Amino acid sequence: MASSWFPMFGRDFLASTLGWSAEERGHYVTLLIAQWEQDGLPADPKRLELISPGVGKVWKLVGEKFPLGGGGKRRNVRLEHERHLSHERSERARQSASARWSGRGSEGAPAGGSGGPVAKEADVDNSAENDDSGCDRICGGICDGICDGTCSGDASMSMSYSPPPPPPPPSGLDEESGRAWAQLRGAWNAVWGEKRQWRSIEPPPHFLARLAEPGWLDEALTAIPEIKKGACAGFKTPPTLSQFCDRTDKGSFVSRMLGGEFTDTARAGGRHQEQIKAS
Repeated sequence: MASSWFPMFGRDFLASTLGWSAEERGHYVTLLIAQWEQDGLPADPKRLELISPGVGKVWKLVGEKFPLGGGGKRRNVRLEHERHLSHERSERARQSASARWSGRGSEGAPAGGSGGPVAKEADVDNSAENDDSGCDRICGGICDGICDGTCSGDASMSMSYSPPPPPPPPSGLDEESGRAWAQLRGAWNAVWGEKRQWRSIEPPPHFLARLAEPGWLDEALTAIPEIKKGACAGFKTPPTLSQFCDRTDKGSFVSRMLGGEFTDTARAGGRHQEQIKAS
Protein backbone atom coordinates (compact mmCIF):
# COMPACT_ATOMS: atom_id res chain seq x y z
CA MET A 1 0.00 0.00 0.00
CA ALA A 2 1.29 3.43 -0.90
CA SER A 3 2.14 5.94 1.79
CA SER A 4 -0.59 8.54 2.33
CA TRP A 5 1.75 11.30 1.12
CA PHE A 6 4.48 11.85 -1.43
CA PRO A 7 7.13 14.59 -1.55
CA MET A 8 6.50 17.64 -3.72
CA PHE A 9 9.65 19.54 -4.73
CA GLY A 10 8.44 23.04 -5.48
CA ARG A 11 11.42 24.19 -7.52
CA ASP A 12 11.41 21.09 -9.73
CA PHE A 13 7.63 21.29 -10.19
CA LEU A 14 7.69 24.93 -11.29
CA ALA A 15 10.64 24.34 -13.61
CA SER A 16 8.91 21.43 -15.33
CA THR A 17 5.59 23.30 -15.74
CA LEU A 18 6.90 26.75 -16.64
CA GLY A 19 4.42 28.50 -18.89
CA TRP A 20 1.54 26.15 -18.03
CA SER A 21 -1.92 27.46 -17.20
CA ALA A 22 -3.55 26.89 -13.82
CA GLU A 23 -5.89 24.38 -15.48
CA GLU A 24 -2.99 22.37 -16.90
CA ARG A 25 -1.16 22.33 -13.57
CA GLY A 26 -4.36 21.34 -11.75
CA HIS A 27 -4.89 18.28 -13.95
CA TYR A 28 -1.20 17.38 -13.61
CA VAL A 29 -1.34 17.39 -9.80
CA THR A 30 -4.62 15.44 -9.77
CA LEU A 31 -3.14 12.72 -11.97
CA LEU A 32 0.01 12.54 -9.86
CA ILE A 33 -2.11 11.92 -6.76
CA ALA A 34 -4.20 9.31 -8.58
CA GLN A 35 -1.07 7.53 -9.81
CA TRP A 36 0.36 7.45 -6.29
CA GLU A 37 -2.84 5.98 -4.84
CA GLN A 38 -3.58 3.51 -7.66
CA ASP A 39 -0.03 2.48 -8.62
CA GLY A 40 -0.47 3.94 -12.07
CA LEU A 41 -3.07 5.48 -14.37
CA PRO A 42 -5.31 3.74 -16.91
CA ALA A 43 -4.33 4.07 -20.56
CA ASP A 44 -7.94 4.58 -21.66
CA PRO A 45 -8.63 8.33 -22.16
CA LYS A 46 -12.23 7.84 -21.02
CA ARG A 47 -11.05 6.48 -17.67
CA LEU A 48 -8.63 9.39 -17.30
CA GLU A 49 -11.53 11.78 -17.92
CA LEU A 50 -13.36 10.22 -14.95
CA ILE A 51 -10.33 10.74 -12.74
CA SER A 52 -9.79 14.38 -13.75
CA PRO A 53 -12.79 15.75 -15.71
CA GLY A 54 -11.67 17.99 -18.56
CA VAL A 55 -8.17 16.56 -18.80
CA GLY A 56 -8.75 15.67 -22.45
CA LYS A 57 -8.53 19.35 -23.39
CA VAL A 58 -4.95 19.57 -22.09
CA TRP A 59 -3.83 15.96 -22.59
CA LYS A 60 -1.48 16.78 -25.47
CA LEU A 61 0.71 18.66 -22.96
CA VAL A 62 0.03 16.82 -19.70
CA GLY A 63 0.13 13.37 -21.29
CA GLU A 64 3.86 13.73 -21.97
CA LYS A 65 4.39 13.45 -18.21
CA PHE A 66 2.73 10.02 -18.04
CA PRO A 67 4.26 7.59 -20.58
CA LEU A 68 2.72 4.16 -21.02
CA GLY A 69 4.63 1.54 -19.04
CA GLY A 70 4.41 -1.93 -17.58
CA GLY A 71 1.00 -3.50 -17.02
CA GLY A 72 -0.59 -1.20 -19.57
CA LYS A 73 -0.60 1.70 -17.11
CA ARG A 74 0.66 5.25 -17.45
CA ARG A 75 3.18 6.39 -14.87
CA ASN A 76 5.15 9.53 -14.18
CA VAL A 77 8.77 8.36 -13.98
CA ARG A 78 9.85 10.77 -11.23
CA LEU A 79 6.89 9.83 -9.03
CA GLU A 80 7.64 6.11 -9.37
CA HIS A 81 11.20 6.83 -8.31
CA GLU A 82 9.86 8.61 -5.20
CA ARG A 83 7.67 5.57 -4.54
CA HIS A 84 10.78 3.40 -4.64
CA LEU A 85 12.54 5.67 -2.16
CA SER A 86 9.49 5.57 0.11
CA HIS A 87 9.51 1.75 0.08
CA GLU A 88 13.21 1.71 0.89
CA ARG A 89 12.81 4.12 3.81
CA SER A 90 9.95 2.05 5.24
CA GLU A 91 11.92 -1.17 4.84
CA ARG A 92 15.00 0.24 6.58
CA ALA A 93 12.86 1.53 9.45
CA ARG A 94 11.19 -1.87 9.82
CA GLN A 95 14.53 -3.70 9.86
CA SER A 96 15.97 -1.25 12.36
CA ALA A 97 13.01 -1.71 14.71
CA SER A 98 13.21 -5.48 14.31
CA ALA A 99 16.91 -5.42 15.16
CA ARG A 100 16.32 -3.44 18.35
CA TRP A 101 13.53 -5.68 19.60
CA SER A 102 15.17 -9.01 18.69
CA GLY A 103 18.26 -7.98 20.65
CA ARG A 104 16.33 -7.76 23.92
CA GLY A 105 15.92 -11.52 24.38
CA SER A 106 13.15 -13.06 26.51
CA GLU A 107 11.61 -11.18 29.44
CA GLY A 108 13.59 -8.09 28.55
CA ALA A 109 16.99 -9.76 29.22
CA PRO A 110 19.88 -8.79 26.92
CA ALA A 111 20.54 -11.17 24.05
CA GLY A 112 22.80 -14.03 25.18
CA GLY A 113 22.17 -13.28 28.87
CA SER A 114 20.85 -15.80 31.37
CA GLY A 115 17.37 -17.01 30.70
CA GLY A 116 17.10 -15.68 27.16
CA PRO A 117 17.92 -17.05 23.73
CA VAL A 118 20.63 -15.55 21.65
CA ALA A 119 18.99 -13.36 19.06
CA LYS A 120 19.85 -13.83 15.45
CA GLU A 121 21.85 -10.88 14.18
CA ALA A 122 19.57 -8.65 12.13
CA ASP A 123 20.40 -8.03 8.54
CA VAL A 124 20.12 -4.27 9.01
CA ASP A 125 21.72 -3.28 5.73
CA ASN A 126 19.69 -5.88 3.79
CA SER A 127 22.95 -7.35 2.48
CA ALA A 128 21.42 -10.79 2.07
CA GLU A 129 19.01 -9.42 -0.50
CA ASN A 130 21.09 -6.72 -2.10
CA ASP A 131 21.67 -8.68 -5.29
CA ASP A 132 17.92 -8.82 -5.96
CA SER A 133 16.80 -5.58 -4.34
CA GLY A 134 16.70 -2.01 -5.54
CA CYS A 135 14.72 -0.53 -8.38
CA ASP A 136 14.01 -3.80 -10.25
CA ARG A 137 12.43 -5.31 -7.15
CA ILE A 138 10.20 -2.36 -6.35
CA CYS A 139 9.48 -0.27 -9.43
CA GLY A 140 10.25 -2.75 -12.19
CA GLY A 141 13.13 -0.71 -13.56
CA ILE A 142 10.94 2.24 -14.51
CA CYS A 143 13.28 4.66 -12.78
CA ASP A 144 16.48 3.38 -14.39
CA GLY A 145 16.71 6.65 -16.27
CA ILE A 146 16.95 8.52 -12.97
CA CYS A 147 19.10 6.40 -10.71
CA ASP A 148 21.23 4.79 -13.47
CA GLY A 149 21.30 1.49 -11.62
CA THR A 150 23.03 2.85 -8.54
CA CYS A 151 20.35 1.41 -6.28
CA SER A 152 20.41 -2.13 -7.67
CA GLY A 153 23.27 -3.06 -5.39
CA ASP A 154 22.68 -0.71 -2.50
CA ALA A 155 19.36 -0.55 -0.71
CA SER A 156 20.54 2.50 1.17
CA MET A 157 19.97 4.52 -2.03
CA SER A 158 23.09 6.65 -1.66
CA MET A 159 22.44 8.66 -4.80
CA SER A 160 21.30 12.11 -5.77
CA TYR A 161 18.61 13.10 -8.22
CA SER A 162 19.53 15.35 -11.11
CA PRO A 163 16.53 17.36 -12.32
CA PRO A 164 15.80 17.42 -16.05
CA PRO A 165 17.52 20.14 -18.07
CA PRO A 166 15.62 23.42 -18.32
CA PRO A 167 13.43 23.92 -21.38
CA PRO A 168 15.05 25.62 -24.37
CA PRO A 169 14.73 29.42 -24.51
CA PRO A 170 11.85 30.91 -26.50
CA SER A 171 12.32 31.15 -30.24
CA GLY A 172 14.65 33.92 -31.37
CA LEU A 173 16.47 34.18 -28.03
CA ASP A 174 19.95 32.95 -27.27
CA GLU A 175 20.80 31.58 -23.83
CA GLU A 176 21.70 34.96 -22.34
CA SER A 177 18.63 36.70 -23.76
CA GLY A 178 16.49 33.80 -22.57
CA ARG A 179 17.72 34.27 -18.99
CA ALA A 180 17.05 38.01 -19.19
CA TRP A 181 13.53 37.37 -20.51
CA ALA A 182 12.81 34.83 -17.76
CA GLN A 183 13.98 37.38 -15.17
CA LEU A 184 11.78 40.16 -16.57
CA ARG A 185 8.73 37.92 -17.05
CA GLY A 186 9.08 36.53 -13.53
CA ALA A 187 9.30 40.01 -12.02
CA TRP A 188 6.29 41.19 -14.01
CA ASN A 189 4.10 38.21 -13.12
CA ALA A 190 5.09 38.43 -9.45
CA VAL A 191 3.60 41.93 -9.25
CA TRP A 192 0.38 41.41 -11.16
CA GLY A 193 -2.63 39.19 -10.55
CA GLU A 194 -3.51 36.40 -12.93
CA LYS A 195 -5.53 38.61 -15.32
CA ARG A 196 -2.59 40.90 -16.14
CA GLN A 197 0.21 38.36 -16.05
CA TRP A 198 2.17 37.61 -19.23
CA ARG A 199 1.19 34.01 -19.91
CA SER A 200 3.09 33.37 -23.12
CA ILE A 201 6.65 32.05 -22.97
CA GLU A 202 7.43 34.30 -25.94
CA PRO A 203 8.51 37.88 -25.15
CA PRO A 204 6.79 41.01 -26.50
CA PRO A 205 7.84 42.14 -30.01
CA HIS A 206 10.11 44.96 -28.79
CA PHE A 207 11.85 43.06 -25.99
CA LEU A 208 15.07 42.23 -27.86
CA ALA A 209 15.44 45.79 -29.10
CA ARG A 210 15.08 47.12 -25.55
CA LEU A 211 17.42 44.48 -24.15
CA ALA A 212 20.13 45.71 -26.52
CA GLU A 213 19.95 49.14 -24.88
CA PRO A 214 22.58 49.41 -22.11
CA GLY A 215 21.04 49.39 -18.64
CA TRP A 216 17.46 48.88 -19.86
CA LEU A 217 16.91 45.56 -18.07
CA ASP A 218 18.03 46.93 -14.69
CA GLU A 219 15.79 49.97 -15.15
CA ALA A 220 12.88 47.75 -16.15
CA LEU A 221 13.25 45.55 -13.07
CA THR A 222 13.30 48.70 -10.93
CA ALA A 223 10.27 50.17 -12.70
CA ILE A 224 7.92 47.17 -12.53
CA PRO A 225 6.98 47.46 -8.81
CA GLU A 226 6.65 51.25 -9.20
CA ILE A 227 3.60 50.84 -11.43
CA LYS A 228 1.45 49.79 -8.48
CA LYS A 229 2.81 52.70 -6.47
CA GLY A 230 1.33 55.22 -8.91
CA ALA A 231 4.06 55.63 -11.49
CA CYS A 232 1.41 55.21 -14.20
CA ALA A 233 -1.40 57.11 -12.50
CA GLY A 234 -1.90 59.09 -15.70
CA PHE A 235 -3.34 56.00 -17.38
CA LYS A 236 -6.88 54.81 -16.77
CA THR A 237 -5.64 51.21 -16.78
CA PRO A 238 -2.15 49.86 -16.04
CA PRO A 239 0.15 49.28 -19.02
CA THR A 240 0.66 45.86 -20.55
CA LEU A 241 4.08 44.25 -20.73
CA SER A 242 4.08 44.89 -24.47
CA GLN A 243 3.66 48.62 -23.86
CA PHE A 244 6.21 48.46 -21.07
CA CYS A 245 8.83 47.20 -23.58
CA ASP A 246 7.94 49.80 -26.22
CA ARG A 247 9.77 52.96 -27.31
CA THR A 248 8.56 56.09 -29.12
CA ASP A 249 10.39 59.16 -30.37
CA LYS A 250 10.09 60.48 -26.82
CA GLY A 251 12.14 57.60 -25.43
CA SER A 252 11.53 54.18 -23.93
CA PHE A 253 8.41 53.63 -21.84
CA VAL A 254 10.55 52.57 -18.87
CA SER A 255 12.76 55.67 -18.83
CA ARG A 256 9.76 57.96 -19.26
CA MET A 257 7.95 56.20 -16.44
CA LEU A 258 10.92 56.40 -14.07
CA GLY A 259 11.20 60.08 -14.99
CA GLY A 260 7.73 60.64 -13.59
CA GLU A 261 6.09 61.45 -16.92
CA PHE A 262 3.09 59.19 -16.36
CA THR A 263 2.20 60.23 -12.80
CA ASP A 264 0.37 63.42 -13.88
CA THR A 265 -3.32 62.61 -13.35
CA ALA A 266 -4.31 66.01 -14.76
CA ARG A 267 -3.17 64.82 -18.19
CA ALA A 268 -4.90 61.46 -17.92
CA GLY A 269 -6.89 61.99 -21.13
CA GLY A 270 -3.80 62.52 -23.24
CA ARG A 271 -2.00 59.59 -21.63
CA HIS A 272 -5.02 57.40 -22.22
CA GLN A 273 -5.02 58.23 -25.92
CA GLU A 274 -1.30 57.43 -26.11
CA GLN A 275 -1.95 54.16 -24.35
CA ILE A 276 -4.67 53.17 -26.81
CA LYS A 277 -2.41 53.99 -29.74
CA ALA A 278 0.39 51.85 -28.30
CA SER A 279 -1.89 48.86 -27.62
